[in-house]
Parts: sequence; C-alpha cells; structure tokens
Amino acid sequence: MSSKKKYYNLLSSGSYVPEGKNSKNVNSEDEYKIFIKNLTLDAFIGIHPHEKKSRQKISIDIELTAPDNFKNIKDNIKNVVSYEQIVHEIKEIFKKGHIGLLETLSEQISDVCLKDDRVLDAKIKINKLEVFSETESVGIQIYRKQNKIKYTNNKKVLKLKK
Repeated sequence: MSSKKKYYNLLSSGSYVPEGKNSKNVNSEDEYKIFIKNLTLDAFIGIHPHEKKSRQKISIDIELTAPDNFKNIKDNIKNVVSYEQIVHEIKEIFKKGHIGLLETLSEQISDVCLKDDRVLDAKIKINKLEVFSETESVGIQIYRKQNKIKYTNNKKVLKLKK
C-alpha cells in the first residue's frame, strides 16, 4: 500500500479538487456545446399586477453539453441535439399564459432542454431587460444535469437514427 499523501487545492468556492485537475480537462473529452444566445421574447412574467397586464422583454441564453458523436451522425439532424426544436418549445411555454417567477420559467426551460437524453447538462440564464432604468438587465442563472444518462462499459450510450 502506498504511503503517498494526496494534496488538494482549495478553490475559492470552498470545494476541494485533487491537485492537477482543472476545468479544462474535466468532462471535456468527447463532448460539445450547443448555444442559444440572446433569444429575446416578449413575455407575461412577474409577480406585480402591472406585469400581468403587459408583456416585457426577456432574453434567454442557453448552453448545453452533449456527447460528441460527429463521426457517426451521417449528416442526419436526428442524430444531433436540435436547437431549433428547443427554441420552438420555449416559445410554446409563453403561449400557455402568465408566469410569475423567472425561477419557474427556468425550470420549465430546463425540462425542455433535458428532454433529449443526449443533453448531459444545461446552463440557462434569463434576463428581464426593462425592469430598472438604471440597469441593462436583472435575472437568474441555473445549472441542471441530466439524471437519465446511461453508461455501458463506462462510456455514454448514444442512440443513432438511420
């Protein structure tokens, strides 16, 4: 048995990470990112009476991580995560009516994003653009992980369409 001591670096968040690990080489192999930036929509959102009577501009930024299967996609859209489908489903959320909180909206959007089993995680940032004249925007950001990832022989399983 080795008597070597393991040393850890303390990150500013208070988390311990084994020395030699950094954000560049953790979970970046064989993955790619899908971006939806500054999707700007008019929405009935907010808890105040005036927010229930008129729409306000919000912007949505989404970053998704998916397994990189580019060698096997066969130039078929069904073999990649469709940002077009995600944008369409987000627009459908707003057709259902008023939403009180950005937090509620962010969870609904994360459900849309993680519906595709190939999406490993989702970072969602939502901004209200017209709340205060003194600010460009106010908002929230969440991070959610897929809890349905299947592994075979320690590798993520990718199902491809013909």
